[in-house]
Amino acid sequence: MKQTERYLKAATRGLWGRGRHELRTELQGHINERVAEFRLGGLSAEEAERQTLRELGTPERVSSGMLGVHTFPALSKAGALTLLLATTLMTTVPQSLAQVKGIYGSFPNTGESSYLDFEQLKAAIEKSGGELVGKPDNAVITVPGAPRAHYPLSITKWPGTVLVQGNRTYLSTNTLIGGILSSGADLRILGWKNLTLRAGKADIQFETDDQRVVSNLYTSTLIGDIAFRGDGISWGLASNEVAGKALGFTGQFKKGGVYALVLPELTYWTSQGSSNGPQDGYVILNSNVNQAQTGSVAFQVSDVKQPFKLYSNVREFQAALDPYRTIATAPVAYWDAAHPAPALILELSGHFGDDAYTVVNPSAVHIK
Repeated sequence: MKQTERYLKAATRGLWGRGRHELRTELQGHINERVAEFRLGGLSAEEAERQTLRELGTPERVSSGMLGVHTFPALSKAGALTLLLATTLMTTVPQSLAQVKGIYGSFPNTGESSYLDFEQLKAAIEKSGGELVGKPDNAVITVPGAPRAHYPLSITKWPGTVLVQGNRTYLSTNTLIGGILSSGADLRILGWKNLTLRAGKADIQFETDDQRVVSNLYTSTLIGDIAFRGDGISWGLASNEVAGKALGFTGQFKKGGVYALVLPELTYWTSQGSSNGPQDGYVILNSNVNQAQTGSVAFQVSDVKQPFKLYSNVREFQAALDPYRTIATAPVAYWDAAHPAPALILELSGHFGDDAYTVVNPSAVHIK
């Protein structure tokens, strides 16, 4: 399980001694349990491992949360990983058109992730010809046309996959996607506003125009491909909030096409009790997703002045990031004109597969 070993190494980066061993053991236990469940569902060992890591999220997100928990002894005694994955801070996502309502949640020091109203999701799946039966903490999804049509989401062992706010219960979008993929159904996202999740022979209508929910879904098509494949990027992708300023590009962009701007972010950690400032860090890839107009597309980025260089393929992009695997030995602490941040513009197909994206040739685009 080489993917799991790389994942564990990245997820516990920055920790040390007994704390690192305990957290690694706990995380390994969660992974082993989930892989076993997927194997019982009919997946191969490789497929089960891939789906487990996709469902858990990026190792950088887990690592960041572990570091935050590790600085609070009272929390670490209570089971840091469980607290990390049990998302507790939530803000409501405004969706005037939404029938499947979404919310966002995060544990301190982790990125945000989206959740869907369980009852509304159940109704939308039934309307499409499928089923979502059982309680939110023990649901089974039925996907018409899938090789394994009835698939248990088995979410009881994964803290943070179900959230309760008021009298409403929400299901993690990652859990939903993982369950559909595990059924063997071909899965594709269609559209932007009022998007459709096509799973097997079912078209599930989300009817939401909130860009964060849409962006999160499109970004999830990249995780299994870019983050874990051998010739791809060994870091995960974290979807940005809709914040910051617009960075526009012109070129041969298709009207209605969905594109992603992938930019790296240097994230630092400091040893507990240290007065010497940041000790080291790692790279997180931020995926900024938007729909294009004819000949142009704009992305919301936190720092439009950050120097960056677009690459024409993933291999060269990864090679340019390699010196920053450990920030302590990186050539520069921040990107500058002499060391621009490597970047990619991807055209997204919406398909969960090898054709999830196409790299846009830098020579064909210009910054507005």
